[in-house]
Amino acid sequence: MRVAFMSPCWPHDRIANGIATYVASVRGGLEARGVEAHVLAAEVDPDLDDPLVHRLPEGSPPRPLSVRLRQSVAGLVSRNLRIQQSLGFRIARAVQGIDAETPLDLFEQEETFGVAAVIRRELAIPVVVRLHGPWCVVGPQVGHPRDREFRMRCRAEIQAISAAHGVSSPSQAALDRVREHYGVDLEDAKVIPNPVVIPGEDEAWSPEASEAEVLLFVGRFDRIKGADVLLDAFVHLARRRPGLRLRFLGPDTGLRVGEREFSFDEYVANRIPGDVRARIDYEGAQPREVVARARQEAAVTVACSRYETFPLTVLEAMAAGCPVAASAVGGIPELVRDGQNGLLFPSESAEALASAVEHLLDDREFAARLGSAARRDTRARFGIEAVAAATEAFHRDVIAAAR
Repeated sequence: MRVAFMSPCWPHDRIANGIATYVASVRGGLEARGVEAHVLAAEVDPDLDDPLVHRLPEGSPPRPLSVRLRQSVAGLVSRNLRIQQSLGFRIARAVQGIDAETPLDLFEQEETFGVAAVIRRELAIPVVVRLHGPWCVVGPQVGHPRDREFRMRCRAEIQAISAAHGVSSPSQAALDRVREHYGVDLEDAKVIPNPVVIPGEDEAWSPEASEAEVLLFVGRFDRIKGADVLLDAFVHLARRRPGLRLRFLGPDTGLRVGEREFSFDEYVANRIPGDVRARIDYEGAQPREVVARARQEAAVTVACSRYETFPLTVLEAMAAGCPVAASAVGGIPELVRDGQNGLLFPSESAEALASAVEHLLDDREFAARLGSAARRDTRARFGIEAVAAATEAFHRDVIAAAR
């Protein structure tokens, strides 16, 4: 079997991107099972030597008159529909080029901008849509107004989902939200979690190696990741724990509060008391090895998102055996079992987050038990081998049904 995946970049760690990380992990697992897995990427390292990785050509390929007319009309209607038609056709032509050289059995694409609807129309092979972050769910969470462009993007998204030969989702929560929002059954859709690399013992968390009064947050500084909830909770904790520090690892993409968007520095200067600011270490985006070391050193890793389809940062922390406190939203409760392999708290409640963190800080033995259980559970449920087997079986079912 030969399959191909769309990825924003390659190698996957060129930028912090969950789709690229997913593709890299599942590709490795499929190849170990004898599946030939190609990657089509928007950005490719020019020094990369991998014949199965293909760069998406820039510019618009030659288009038939019908396609030019369709793209022109889409551009007049909506920016999002223009992206759907133009980018979808570009990707489809690139996949056709790969297929001409090495016949493919299936192509997998995320739902973004609904481009898979155009790809499905142009390709002769089955197309699977993977629900990485449905806009009907994520858009409102990042503060996008439910305006005409929002509706147009959602319209394109459901076109892609409905047209696909198969739909997979990393979490039941995301699939249920799509079904509910669009009023579709998607009876044959499959929940297959994203895989995670299980760190070796040298990268695993232990109470002896960690610092007792350090919290770690790995993620973007923005609204959907709940950075404001985190900082408010830290203020609560800092007043009671004079030695507590917060490490914040992740890019500053801006946090919208009402009509204003704050950078990290602006938010801290405006919202955090002066005596607490000096105990927050903002380090920006960091390479994998720095993040792994930070997880080992922190007493507790926190995730306070307002929504997550499938939070890889949470899963990576659990795979390393870290004590985790996470908001009970989206797909997170499918990973974190409250009181068994981590702690859950109500989303947007800084007080509840502070309480969960303090529980883990005060009871180090309990925190260590949760971390050990998280590591065992992650290996069994989300290891690359298990997820690759489920993905291969699903792809084979889609191919058989399409025939």
